[in-house]
Amino acid sequence: MVAESDVREMAARARLVLSDDEFAGIVRLVNETGNLAPESAVVERFKSGSLTPGMLTFFLPRMWRYRLGHSPVPIEVWRAMFECAEYTEDMVVQRPRRGTRVAYRGATEANREGLSWTLDVEQARYFARDRQAPGDHSATVWVARIPSDRVYARYMDGFEKELTVDARGLNVRSLEEWRSDEVPLWRRLSGLSGLTRV
Repeated sequence: MVAESDVREMAARARLVLSDDEFAGIVRLVNETGNLAPESAVVERFKSGSLTPGMLTFFLPRMWRYRLGHSPVPIEVWRAMFECAEYTEDMVVQRPRRGTRVAYRGATEANREGLSWTLDVEQARYFARDRQAPGDHSATVWVARIPSDRVYARYMDGFEKELTVDARGLNVRSLEEWRSDEVPLWRRLSGLSGLTRV
């Protein structure tokens, strides 16, 4: 059983301001499930409209960070929950950062617009190489410029350096294509200087 004082302390560390009713609801949910990240119970309550944005923000960063393997929750539901919750960095409510970040994702072409991106290209290579469905060798590293208004959360204190983002409709390209586009035009054309005219 979790005590309300423990939930209040966790919320304070996360800079999350909640009402007494929200605290009571969180304590009730944690004690019903025996879990601080009760994925299926939170999703069910989110879909029914019985979670406030504050309550969702209490659970969501922890659920995302500690999910194991492939979650049974559809990406559209994750995206909808992140859109309702407050922006967090390392599970602490923060003001969203400004600007655009270059981020990477190791995935198949069909999954290139997923939610999990990293600031570390080597981490993306690891996901492309080792974290796909068994036997699937079609994954590659994808690159995109992610505007700050598309970032739901940042997890920088772990090894992944993860951004959780809405990449739908962004210019997502393979790393190879990205690198060739990043080469200045004069550099690309200088390789043509040795060619003879026909």
